[in-house]
Amino acid sequence: RDTIFIGYEQTEAQVIIDGLFKGDIPSEFLAEGDEGIIVLNQTPFYAESGGQVGDIGTIQGKNFEFIVRDTYKIKGNIFGHAGYVQAGRLNLKDKGNAIINISHRSNIKRNHSATHLLHKALKNILGDHVEQKGSLVDSVKTRFDFSHNKALTPKEIKEVELIVNSEILQNQSTQTRIIKIEEAEKEGAMMLFGEKYGDSVRVIQFGNSIELCGGIHVSNSANIGNFKISSESSISSGIRRIEALCDDKADEVISNKLKEFEAISKLLKHPQELLYAVELLQ
Repeated sequence: RDTIFIGYEQTEAQVIIDGLFKGDIPSEFLAEGDEGIIVLNQTPFYAESGGQVGDIGTIQGKNFEFIVRDTYKIKGNIFGHAGYVQAGRLNLKDKGNAIINISHRSNIKRNHSATHLLHKALKNILGDHVEQKGSLVDSVKTRFDFSHNKALTPKEIKEVELIVNSEILQNQSTQTRIIKIEEAEKEGAMMLFGEKYGDSVRVIQFGNSIELCGGIHVSNSANIGNFKISSESSISSGIRRIEALCDDKADEVISNKLKEFEAISKLLKHPQELLYAVELLQ
C-alpha cells in the first residue's frame, strides 16, 4: 500500500514497519549491521523527487535503531528508507519513531527555495525563453540547468545574484496552495515543459516567484540567507548550468575571496589602488 507522506507538517512521527528488504529480497527482519530498506505506513521523510534529494535521519524502536541514509520511491507512492541497523533487531509490524535530520533538511530547503528565485531571476534578466531543463537540490548546493544559447556575462551573473538576494532580504512568507491547474496557468505559475500534471496542483509562491512544486521549502525567504553563484557553464548545445550556494556555504566563498584579496594586497605592500598595482605589475 502507498506510504502516507506527512513531511510537509512534521519532522518526526510514530510509525509501523510495513515492509523490510535486504537488497531486492523481502525479509521478515533486519539484524544489527544489516543493510536494508524499510517501508513505513506513514513517514516524515521526503523521497527524492523533482530534483530534491531524499531525507536522511533515524528510525528508532524499543529494540532497534535504524540509520536512514536515503529516501526514495520504490514504486508509485511507496517510500523506501535505505540504510542500516545501528543497533538491535527490527521485525515486520514493529513500531517506532521516524525522525529526520533537521540540519540536512534545513539546508535542502534553503537551496530548493533559492532555486525558485534563481529561475525567476534568470527569466527577468535573460528573457522568457529560459526554461528549466533539470535540477539537483541537496544539502550543499543547488544545480540548475536551463535553456539559453550563450554564456552569461559577469554583469548578468551579478544582476541575477542581486535580484535573488533582494527577494531574500524582503523577508517574504512562503505561500503554499493546492489549486486547479487552470487557475495556476492563469496566475502565470512556472511549470516544467512536457510535464504531466493532474487537475489539482501544489503551488509555491514567495515574492515574484510562483511555481508548481511538490518539494520542501523555507517558511520565509529570509531563511535562505546569502545567495552566491559559484559556477556557470555549458552542458550541451543551448543548455547552461548554474551552481549556487546559500547561507553559510555562500558566506564561506565570499570570506575566501576576501582572504585572497588581502593576501594579494599584502604581497604588493597594500597599495591604495590594488587593481592598478596589479596592472602595472603585468
